[in-house]
Amino acid sequence: MSTPIQTPPPESTITGGPPERRCPRCGATLAPEQEWCLACGAAAGTEVVEAEGWRVPLYLGGGLVALAIIGVVLAIVALSNQKEESPAPTPTPVASVPPGATPTVTPIPTLTVTPAPTTGGAVTPVPTESVTPVPTKTPTPDTGSTSTFPGWTGSDGDYTIIIESASSQSGAEKVAQEAQDAGHTVGILNSDDYSSLNGGYYVVFSGDYSSKSDAEADLDGIRSDYHDAYVRQIKT
Repeated sequence: MSTPIQTPPPESTITGGPPERRCPRCGATLAPEQEWCLACGAAAGTEVVEAEGWRVPLYLGGGLVALAIIGVVLAIVALSNQKEESPAPTPTPVASVPPGATPTVTPIPTLTVTPAPTTGGAVTPVPTESVTPVPTKTPTPDTGSTSTFPGWTGSDGDYTIIIESASSQSGAEKVAQEAQDAGHTVGILNSDDYSSLNGGYYVVFSGDYSSKSDAEADLDGIRSDYHDAYVRQIKT
């Protein structure tokens, strides 16, 4: 009995796997994960996007450079026009001398210095101006001019009691009359004639004393009628 021969099954076709990739530029074979072609350097799976807006800075930079060049050219042209418009200096005319003629030259005058005559050493003395001394004003006792009251009859440096200092003679006479009617012995002097008094007043006074203490002893009797009375030394 014969053994039947078994026919082996046909080999199954192996399918599947990634498809073969090639470079879109040169056609070289690419690996499945390869993004760039090693033969020509072209992008196989990566899309290169062109940068946006790169032309704008380039245009601006070019425009600025062009404006700068135009400005320099205009400045050069303006300077050239100014040089052309400026008038040339007028040459100073030079007197021409005819051939064979001798030029006339005006001589410069010389200064002659005449020496001062000598006096043989004698010096004339300059007369000195004599100054006449101004006489010192000697104050005279104030007799009151047209006043009916006597002036100062005491010695220089004596003391008195001041009753009133009036700015006018009439005012002083009025006070003096009242003091006289009250029983006081009074007189009127001009304060401008005495250094110990303030100038510009007609002073009504009572008595003359050789010492300040004597004047102060009578001051209370005057103050009973004139509260502002005070003792003052009379000096020229």
